[in-house]
Amino acid sequence: MKVTLKDISEATNFSVSTISRAIRGEGRISEKNRRKILACAHKLGYPLPTNGRKLPKDQPPNIALITQLHPGEFYASFFNGFVEAATTKKVTVSLFSVTHDIDSVSSLIEKLRNLGYAAAVIFVPELKEEQYLHILHATPKDFPVISCSNIDNSVLDTVTFDAYQGASLVAKHLFEQGFRKLGIIEGPHEMPEARFRTNGFMDFIKRKDDANLLWDFKGDYTLQAGIRAFHAFHQLDEKPDAVFAANDAMAFGFMEAAREAGYTFPDDVALVGYDNLPMCENHYPRLTSVETNYTRLAENTIDNLLSRLKKPIEHQGIVSMVPVSLKVRQSSTLVKDKELA
Repeated sequence: MKVTLKDISEATNFSVSTISRAIRGEGRISEKNRRKILACAHKLGYPLPTNGRKLPKDQPPNIALITQLHPGEFYASFFNGFVEAATTKKVTVSLFSVTHDIDSVSSLIEKLRNLGYAAAVIFVPELKEEQYLHILHATPKDFPVISCSNIDNSVLDTVTFDAYQGASLVAKHLFEQGFRKLGIIEGPHEMPEARFRTNGFMDFIKRKDDANLLWDFKGDYTLQAGIRAFHAFHQLDEKPDAVFAANDAMAFGFMEAAREAGYTFPDDVALVGYDNLPMCENHYPRLTSVETNYTRLAENTIDNLLSRLKKPIEHQGIVSMVPVSLKVRQSSTLVKDKELA
């Protein structure tokens, strides 16, 4: 049987006229009540409009942040950057996880449109190019979507950090500190941004005649990978005097295992991480790490989405790089802490 506005009214106790305004995105109605009405309409199977819906002028846009949420400081820091940026940009941001089903992104976007969300940000590093293409073709152009993940061939418009630059800053710092025998704990190669970090580090070394990459360990961004990396490092006959771990989790794993074995930093080996998570400042010794400003990333992303809301356009595959810096601490130098841009 066809669902009517009266059915939604009976289920929510709102008047038919109020429900009609909520569905059309018109009139004065609280965001809480509007979402309740739209959620009920969706549950009952009412055919909600998905194209051309306009938000009331006094209502901030609702933006969905779709990610593959995992425990740990990284995702907390990433989401907090969007929370801070949303306050500045006067929008609302909600978090949605597709941790157990990354193929569900397209269907989730359609549900979000039905619930009144105006745009979405996707940060799912494990998505492949064909999955991005599916999202591109399945999402109408009046619903802006921005990716914050590095991919080899940009499909969606993307705002992300300059991973290559960050790793180059690490190599430059270690070289300037006098380290010439270097090593790297890489991130998972299936993730493009992990490869960009590796390439940035290695390319700098290749340009220096007296610098050598003595050791290369394939990691997976986990603490356990850092521990395994140290045990492999410990067995080397000729060891690097400085190591770059492609994220902070692996750096902490390496550092803790090394300290248990009696190593000190940076006297026995210098160490640099990537992401500059809060633990870098609270750990001992404090960890040098590439600083990624998540609030700045979020602000640039939201600005891009808001401009697209005003003038819907097709995705052009444009990539906008947010610069990074290096926060230098005890783990790689005896010099007073400083920041390198």
